[in-house]
Amino acid sequence: MTSTRDRIPAHLRRYVVDQDYSAYDEVDQAVWRFVLLQTYDHLKGLAHPAYVAGLAQTGISVERIPRIKEMDAGLSDFGWGAVAVDGFIPPRAFQEFQALGIMTIAAAIRRRRHIAYTPAPDIIHESAGHAPIVPDPKYRAFLQKFGDIGRRTFASTEDRAVYDAVRALSDIKEDRDSSPQLIAAAQRALDAAVTAVRHTSEAAKLTRLHWWTVEYGLVGRVTDYRIYGAGLLSSLGESHSCVDDRRVEKIPLSIGCTEQSYDITRPQPQLFVAEDFDHLDAVLEEFAEGLAQRRGGREALEIMLRSREVGTVAFANGTQVTGILEEVLGDGEDVAYLRFSGPCAIALHGRTLEGQGRERHPEGFGMPVGPLENGGILSRLRPEDLDLTSESRRLRLVYRSGVVVEGEVIGHSRNDDGWLRVVTLTGCTVRWGDRLLFDPDWGDFDLAVGEEVAACFAGAADPVYWPPSDFPDHRVPRSKDAGTAAEEAEVLGLYRDALRVWERPEEMDLVAEFEALASALEEHPEEWLLRWNLLECLRKRGTGSKLAERFKDELLAIEKADPASLPITTGLRYLGVA
Repeated sequence: MTSTRDRIPAHLRRYVVDQDYSAYDEVDQAVWRFVLLQTYDHLKGLAHPAYVAGLAQTGISVERIPRIKEMDAGLSDFGWGAVAVDGFIPPRAFQEFQALGIMTIAAAIRRRRHIAYTPAPDIIHESAGHAPIVPDPKYRAFLQKFGDIGRRTFASTEDRAVYDAVRALSDIKEDRDSSPQLIAAAQRALDAAVTAVRHTSEAAKLTRLHWWTVEYGLVGRVTDYRIYGAGLLSSLGESHSCVDDRRVEKIPLSIGCTEQSYDITRPQPQLFVAEDFDHLDAVLEEFAEGLAQRRGGREALEIMLRSREVGTVAFANGTQVTGILEEVLGDGEDVAYLRFSGPCAIALHGRTLEGQGRERHPEGFGMPVGPLENGGILSRLRPEDLDLTSESRRLRLVYRSGVVVEGEVIGHSRNDDGWLRVVTLTGCTVRWGDRLLFDPDWGDFDLAVGEEVAACFAGAADPVYWPPSDFPDHRVPRSKDAGTAAEEAEVLGLYRDALRVWERPEEMDLVAEFEALASALEEHPEEWLLRWNLLECLRKRGTGSKLAERFKDELLAIEKADPASLPITTGLRYLGVA
């Protein structure tokens, strides 16, 4: 069987790193366990039936952070795989991985101060949220179809500005050295980027569909539903609050959800309920029918033109041109000429034609579109129909649009049926009325043959268009910053002392040892997670009731100072002491 890494296209390898499992310390493991113990206990009766078995099937335990290699092995049973990535990756790359059936797992784990919610991707959300439902065959087929549609959906320059601002804010919030002023500045930058959005792109609407299904979806009926969205499956807070029908409205899923924006910093005021995973697929299909990748024509070209990103114009005859669409010439709905910028390539049914890659067209490309003046269809002609098989042939083509191409033929390519796809001319002039579109001094002109624009989609027709990349040599998660870790090192030492006591009960007086740890914790009044773990140990042993009460009181006092960020009450409720 081909390994997951071997399935990764060369241009996506730069995002894939190795997981350094030794970089997770005892605090990290405690964060994972605190979240997973509670979410599993709460969700085993509320989540989609695939959830409980799906955790184990995809290499996830509630007791420890998963090894991504184990997740990869578990997912391989379902034709999928998993790789580690370093935080955010661009949305287009994420969708490409998903189309391939490869789950990208951000290997970092949230800090305990952000245990209820983190703005940055982390291994709790990426693994325990996304993986458990993948064993369901209809759901994973939906995910791959979503990825395939998503990787071809046009974004906008405004989308990219918002993405950059979100990533910057997330990174700053996760950096323990970030000052309030720096965080506020990053938030203002994001607010400005969001405010600057004047057009809702295809990709923005697709992101909303992703949010209301893959991230925050419910399945069943509005009065009887189960959770399958990764954002809910990995959230201590919203996995509880979402079932309160008085606070969170439940709406039958429809394509209308793509008109509903969302705020990632607040609990969702409404959620959408799909009837089943077939319904999910039907809504996705309905949405896709309205995209440029399915529509074609002048409207699709305008969507691509507005995006200002690398995309592909696909013609009905199989010819495909990849580049940044700069200009569409023509009258009304009629298209006369397309002008591209940046590196361009010509492909046929997803394969770059020999000699027509980006090296041949490094600075742009142009082509006439449509039938000839006499009604002839160039894509339905063979070289001999234009007498192109002679050694030297002067060719003059007049298109119905008024574009005139004139030059000496020096080469051509055809498809397997012999029909023309590219004609190469030297000394070529291309005009449209008074406008000169190609000058002989610019070199040879490759006349791509295509009449009807069948589709436009983001990205390249052939992945070889993109420069190849290598797997990075660094590992994740990255080591904690030693310069800010003095207090953290002391706390970590206390975690290790607690584990030493717990793992050697025959040699330790548990209550006495924990009382010593409680005294040491007086120097760390905000350290709540270790107190919770010590309380859990006492509850399991059924001993130290006075010390347990002390830990409970201290935990409630800590939560009172920051109730929004610290889900201590839910943790106490899990232990049966709330």
